[in-house]
Amino acid sequence: MEQYMWIIWLSVFVIALIIEAIGTDLVSIWFSAGALVSLIISFIPDVPWWVEIIIFVVISGICLLTLRPLTRKYMRGKIVSSNADSLIGRKGMLLEKIGPLHRGICQLGDVKWTALGIDESTKIEAGKVVEVVAISGNKLIVREADITAEGE
Repeated sequence: MEQYMWIIWLSVFVIALIIEAIGTDLVSIWFSAGALVSLIISFIPDVPWWVEIIIFVVISGICLLTLRPLTRKYMRGKIVSSNADSLIGRKGMLLEKIGPLHRGICQLGDVKWTALGIDESTKIEAGKVVEVVAISGNKLIVREADITAEGE
């Protein structure tokens, strides 16, 4: 069986590369690395087939567990937040009150937004300064801002 192991490792190598070319998860590429090392080992005379399998499993496992997290980190790229996400934390003026049954209007810069309180029982009077804590669709989720901390 040892004389035919190089065919098996070459097949595993090629199949793993084809699967990796089809997908984008960077999983099977590590098995092709293990198959390549085992292919090289298979040409050494008198190496039992089970040693080649152990080498394949060890090399593939090490590559999968150590290199995959690193490559995923760099392949994912920098996550760019949208313009709307830049509104979180900003303060604006509440033009219409927020109540349990009433959506308010909040002005941030030159833009007027529909504003909701953090929960259904939130009441904020018009004229108050509010802080954006989240965005839900095209509505701002706001809470009354603590303006005393900024004044100090």
